[in-house]
Amino acid sequence: MKATAEYATAKIAVWWDMKDCPIPEGYDSCRIRKILEGAFEEQGYSGPVSITAYGDQTETPGYILQGLFSTGVSVAHTRSESKNHLMYRDMVEWRGQNAPPATMMIISDLVAKGNQFSWDLVRQQQRTLYNLFLAYSVRPQGLNNVLSTSEEWCRNKLLKNKLSGPLVVVQGAKFYCKSCNFDSQSPEKFRKHLSSYKHAREEDVNPGFEKVRRYTEDWRRNYKATPEFATAKIQVLWDMFDCPIPEGYDARQVRPSIEAAFKDLGYSGPVSITAYGYHKHTPLQALSSTGVDVVHTVPG
Repeated sequence: MKATAEYATAKIAVWWDMKDCPIPEGYDSCRIRKILEGAFEEQGYSGPVSITAYGDQTETPGYILQGLFSTGVSVAHTRSESKNHLMYRDMVEWRGQNAPPATMMIISDLVAKGNQFSWDLVRQQQRTLYNLFLAYSVRPQGLNNVLSTSEEWCRNKLLKNKLSGPLVVVQGAKFYCKSCNFDSQSPEKFRKHLSSYKHAREEDVNPGFEKVRRYTEDWRRNYKATPEFATAKIQVLWDMFDCPIPEGYDARQVRPSIEAAFKDLGYSGPVSITAYGYHKHTPLQALSSTGVDVVHTVPG
């Protein structure tokens, strides 16, 4: 999706999971930034790009770390079990410091796995205006129909893009040790820290965070209509396999109940409802008489 005017020059932040999406063997790590910037530019995005790569960096060769750092990619060391938590925490912090319009990109299979990380992104998109780009080694199933993404790439295909122009050294990147709250702009100091007794003791004494605590878990589920949505069209897709009509319930009340729920939140636009299910025993006349469309399907 091509960039609209308000996003064309806005900030772009990239969170990269090096465990799920590692650099292919023999690949020049200096190419990463140029490849990503080129992919954004093809879509009309020319804003400043910040990239942070997360993983157990004790397993990353020094020449790869140097290649990333020299082109302005920050590198964060995390325990494997804490990676998801720390990526997510940093993302929440970035959102708090950078109001939209802005663009976020996640390079990871996290979204494909349908975990709390993924569902929080869905909840965020109910009330925020961030663009979202995804890259992954495994194509997401299901959630890509719920998340609104500006573009999605397979990692391997993305990395095969051809470069145009010379590689540029970008200043400002850092090395972070998330276990010790250590940061440096020296690859040598970073590697020395990761091999130090102090670092080993810190990781041994302090347990890692294994779960992502959803930032939105305490949010209200429903939000009042904003002016641009108050009178807009409303489409309801109803899965009657998972959510059948309760026994004894008057099916003619489905539409009035749904419309009333929207009106309580300030939505008064025209409502279209389509019910999907195995309709052998569905009160079809009652539903259709109130304007509910019915689609017969089989399970799966």
